[in-house]
Amino acid sequence: MFVWTDKELNDEQSAVVKDNDNILLVACPGSGKTRTLTYKVANELSNLNSHKKFVIAITYTNRAANEIKERIELLGVPTDQLWIGTIHAFCNEWILKPYSSLLEKLKFGYRIMDANESDNLINEMCKGYDKPKITLWDCGHYATVNGIVQVISSGYKYECVSSVLQEYFTYLDEHNFISYELMLLYAHQLLEENPIIGNTLSKLFEIILVDEYQDTKEIQYHIISKIWNSAQNKTRALIVGDPNQTIYGGLGGYPIKKLELEKLSGLEFKRLELEQNYRSSTSIVNYFDKYKTIENIVVASGKEKDFDSIISFNNQVHVENLVKEISRLLKHNVEVLGIDTNEICILGPQWIHLAPLSRSLMIEMPEYSFNGPGMAPFSRDLENFWYKLSRIVLTEASPRMYLRRLRWANEILNELEDSGFNVDDINHKSILRVCNSIQIEETEGLLYLQLFFETFLEELGIDLSTNISLTESFASFFDSARKRIEKIKKEGNDFIEHIDSFKKVFQQKDGTTISTIHGVKGAEFDTVIAFGLLEGYVPHSKDENGTETANRMLYVVGSRARKNLHLISETGRKNWKGETYVPTTVLSLVKHQYDTI
Repeated sequence: MFVWTDKELNDEQSAVVKDNDNILLVACPGSGKTRTLTYKVANELSNLNSHKKFVIAITYTNRAANEIKERIELLGVPTDQLWIGTIHAFCNEWILKPYSSLLEKLKFGYRIMDANESDNLINEMCKGYDKPKITLWDCGHYATVNGIVQVISSGYKYECVSSVLQEYFTYLDEHNFISYELMLLYAHQLLEENPIIGNTLSKLFEIILVDEYQDTKEIQYHIISKIWNSAQNKTRALIVGDPNQTIYGGLGGYPIKKLELEKLSGLEFKRLELEQNYRSSTSIVNYFDKYKTIENIVVASGKEKDFDSIISFNNQVHVENLVKEISRLLKHNVEVLGIDTNEICILGPQWIHLAPLSRSLMIEMPEYSFNGPGMAPFSRDLENFWYKLSRIVLTEASPRMYLRRLRWANEILNELEDSGFNVDDINHKSILRVCNSIQIEETEGLLYLQLFFETFLEELGIDLSTNISLTESFASFFDSARKRIEKIKKEGNDFIEHIDSFKKVFQQKDGTTISTIHGVKGAEFDTVIAFGLLEGYVPHSKDENGTETANRMLYVVGSRARKNLHLISETGRKNWKGETYVPTTVLSLVKHQYDTI
């Protein structure tokens, strides 16, 4: 039996863990949502009465899945009957792999196109469009129960984007590829046309937990609900999130209402709330509460609740002086306020602004370390086999890393088996032993990895040439990394190709974090500095629900901070028409006595 004390969970959290009803849980920022989920999953695992049953937890990111699983393992609860991962991984593992032969388009097999391949393909197709110029960022799309929907639904780029996406999906179809969005589309189609699939899965799943429900798409709700409906109340449910943090509406995400969820799933839900914020000061909580779009209660309850926070807003600094202003704020927080540099985060609205800012700050403040985009020699693509293997290759064999590396080795073993290789004489521990035994004397990162991978395959007796999918993903991994390295080298970082730069990708991150608002969701820092808070960025100029989105993004920005919050709407930025961006309207309209630094 799994037990806990009142020092581990508060009454609200404990009630969720103990409750056997279907739960719709609204969790405010800093309320210990991940801890509650961890204990809920651990408790469900300990109460399973059949070795054939599974606890399913669907997270928004792989990072969240890994964090929860590691926490459960540290609690001493076996995880062999836990499946945890993203909705795409869930669809692939439980629906597409075992049942793809039932679908005409997939009956001869399929290959998943990883993120790098997909981006490169769309970028290549966009090159044929100059008037208007089309980029990868214009070609956003997502799956619905009725098919694929493109994000740009009108305007002068609409027809060209439609043409690019049509060419893209034609290519996928002709070459037997499926994308992440097609994974959802085909999984839903299989469940819709073959009710026996949902019925079979419902008998295996004791409970399905869904994290970050506020950014879950309609088709994802439908996929999970097909299983809940088939279970006839035998597969329970817990979905958790915060509707005030809905920031992926442009990609189809939305916080489903209780009545809609009950109608769709065939279940009755109990609505519970986590209202205690253990992260931020009362001042910070009162500030970000001004941006909520849905009424809820947030009570500052942590050790920082009485902290004398600084909340500033600068709408005067020119974009040319932005780096100096951010460096000034950084130095003030570190040298005057005593904030650890690792506990500071710089946020921008779009990735395109972050890489140049990261490099400029490194030049402006060489004595400081920064952890930002454009600093890694290869992309973080968790669907690529070689990226998965590189995690083991580039991390040290140590007691602290043993369980994590063992889990990664198990993923490698499963991938090899799924790819058709004979793994009867291989297990996850032997994979780890082989990796630990390989010694490569090479300082150039890509060559180091290539030699390591070749030696690894030779040690296991695996002939890569016999598998098209792994061969293509091998080429994709290295091709993408070469392009990335060349780009970074042109920008002045010659050290990027050294093996030490490669190993830093998986080391504990050191220095001030630089991220987008979307990318930092779920994280927390002593100090948050946010720039680019301008109409057209926050919200995006194409956002049909601009005011609501801006409020939610500012809610997310503010709720990341424990102690201090610095907001910047710089002047001098112009759009492609030459029009000057102005401060985000909802930010300008908020009444607050800001601090001066």
